[in-house]
Amino acid sequence: MRLALAALILVACSKKEAAPAVTDAAPPVVVVDAAVPDASAEDAAAADAAPAKRSLAGKKVLHVGDSMVGGNFGLTKALEKKLTAEGAKIVRHTQVSETLVTFDKGPTLRDLLRTHDPDIVIITLGMNDATVPHPEAFARNIQNIVRHVGDRECWWLGPPKGEAPSTLPKVIAENAGTCHFFDATELELERTSDHIHPTNEGGAKWADAFWEKFDP
Repeated sequence: MRLALAALILVACSKKEAAPAVTDAAPPVVVVDAAVPDASAEDAAAADAAPAKRSLAGKKVLHVGDSMVGGNFGLTKALEKKLTAEGAKIVRHTQVSETLVTFDKGPTLRDLLRTHDPDIVIITLGMNDATVPHPEAFARNIQNIVRHVGDRECWWLGPPKGEAPSTLPKVIAENAGTCHFFDATELELERTSDHIHPTNEGGAKWADAFWEKFDP
């Protein structure tokens, strides 16, 4: 009897020793590959965020103002090249010695708008008023000119840098209303022998700077 009991105890101890040890091992780590961005999706998102290129095909553009418009040379010559390349047509009107007051009070702008019915109006005006001591006096004239243009797309090209600094560009910008103002006072333009009007090269530089805002 004692021998049988001893055998049972020996078997039980041997089984206990064979039992697997319990450890505190951490669970296996599962590695998931990071998603690779879809390049085509990123390109599409970038395209949606960027402004759509405007179409100028079939548009009529009226460029009007003082002699800085350039007639058949200078600024308007350079703008005509750019506009016609986009399928637009330009109508120009240059009036030597035109001022903000005469342009506001006279019939020129209203007659041109009625005759040509342009889609876009570009005004180049202010050079002949740049040296006036108190240009804020022209605020009402500027507002009236923009009002004549109506709901058409409008751009006002302020006078380029003169021999003396002027606050007129700031006055125009503050009173241009719905008309976009392009400040040209920082442009260094090549001038003709009168040191006022841009040469063809100067006009092209002016047109290039404006075009970046007009058709980005």
